[in-house]
Amino acid sequence: MKVQIEAALGPEYGGLNRGYIYEVIHKMERDGLITSRVQPQAGMRPDRSVHEITEVGRGQLTDWLGEPVRRSAGFRDEFVQKVLAASLRGEQAVRQVCRVQRRALLSEAKTLQTLRRERDSDPGAAFTIEVAILRTNAELECVEAAEARAGQRLIDLPGPEPAAEQAPASPHGADPSSVVERGPARARRA
Repeated sequence: MKVQIEAALGPEYGGLNRGYIYEVIHKMERDGLITSRVQPQAGMRPDRSVHEITEVGRGQLTDWLGEPVRRSAGFRDEFVQKVLAASLRGEQAVRQVCRVQRRALLSEAKTLQTLRRERDSDPGAAFTIEVAILRTNAELECVEAAEARAGQRLIDLPGPEPAAEQAPASPHGADPSSVVERGPARARRA
């Protein structure tokens, strides 16, 4: 089953863990989504398991296909977080984050173009690769959007509470290259 799934999706989807497949199968059985039976094989070949979808399973599949895909983490995105943090350090830091991300995405795009040529005759793999290419291109546009704002400070962090002997915090908030930890009686820099 692992080999069949990987062949259908192509190597670009990533390998599957055999243990995970069995875990999913057992859960689907417990939930009544599939039935399983052992089918004896001729000769010295090991018995094989045959799984069939139930009506409940078909209903759940129909429901799942009818739902829109939603981001699992909302709009949280690590690249956005890096750009926001880099903006605290200035334009060059944002540009460096963008350079690193662009380089990685262009490398990924090159790999995907090669895979597209190699897997063109496999419709499932070709579609999977095409979606990956479109997403990579969209991420490159996000890098361009970040670079266009490289000169802007995109967020401000609150500074430590000024003590009587400390000078007031700068109008732009905390020093972006340090993290402030607040204890019950004092602020200390990490």
